[in-house]
Amino acid sequence: MFRKTLGYFWLLLTPLFVQPVIAQEPPPLRLAVHPYASTLALINTHRPLQQYLSAKLGQKVEFYTAPNFESFVDALMAGSYDIAISPPHFAVMAMEKYYVPLVHYQTLLEPLLLVRNESLLRKPEDFRGKRIAMADKTAFIRLVTVKWLADHGLRAGQDYQIVERPSHGASIAAAAAGEADAGLATATALKQLPPDLQQQVRAINTGQRFPHLFTMAHRRLGDPLIARLKSALLAFPETEEGRLFMEKSAFLGYEPISDDEIRSLKPYVEMYRQMERSR
Repeated sequence: MFRKTLGYFWLLLTPLFVQPVIAQEPPPLRLAVHPYASTLALINTHRPLQQYLSAKLGQKVEFYTAPNFESFVDALMAGSYDIAISPPHFAVMAMEKYYVPLVHYQTLLEPLLLVRNESLLRKPEDFRGKRIAMADKTAFIRLVTVKWLADHGLRAGQDYQIVERPSHGASIAAAAAGEADAGLATATALKQLPPDLQQQVRAINTGQRFPHLFTMAHRRLGDPLIARLKSALLAFPETEEGRLFMEKSAFLGYEPISDDEIRSLKPYVEMYRQMERSR
């Protein structure tokens, strides 16, 4: 009887000795941006988006990029990022593995050849015997522009030379400094450079237009968080910081990624894979 009474006594006291459960903060979300420009430029450009998502999702968002294109792709294909902003061909490959498509920027991806203002270069045939600064071999705009020049009878390494540069911004800078006759980049990469550098170059449009950078979420975030993330992104351009971000970056806004757009990019994914196999 004594033992039974003692047992009841301890049951009554137990709640007094239970440690309170402290709610743990969720781990930070890793937001990664493809290194199309310098790390500092990417941080400055994307800080408003990073801060907005952190406030909207109620979860810390950390910024990531990579030292080069290859490192970014390796990390992306390994599923290292929670939210990734990627060129379309890498995005399609990532969606075959771990990632869910969310949005892409409204402005189209238009490869431009930037030349100095006084340059006489104006059409593809003019680049015979010239030097063109380009970022990594795997860059989407490099793949399509090398093909565009080949369609006009110019083969890389034979009819013109490629000057290797680490980013699209560095390619523009090479053209402005006279280190190359032209630099390959996009309108958005140009817009994100200092105004004095923008004013030193003139754009030659290749006439090609593709969906711009894709934003994706890793499936491990789960459907509820992914839905909140997509909703937050689509609402971002309507906020004051979102309007400023879209204006300064020249991205204009967001649009959902369609199945037709993904299908249209498959040939360029295969082109990239063939290039990788040949290497």
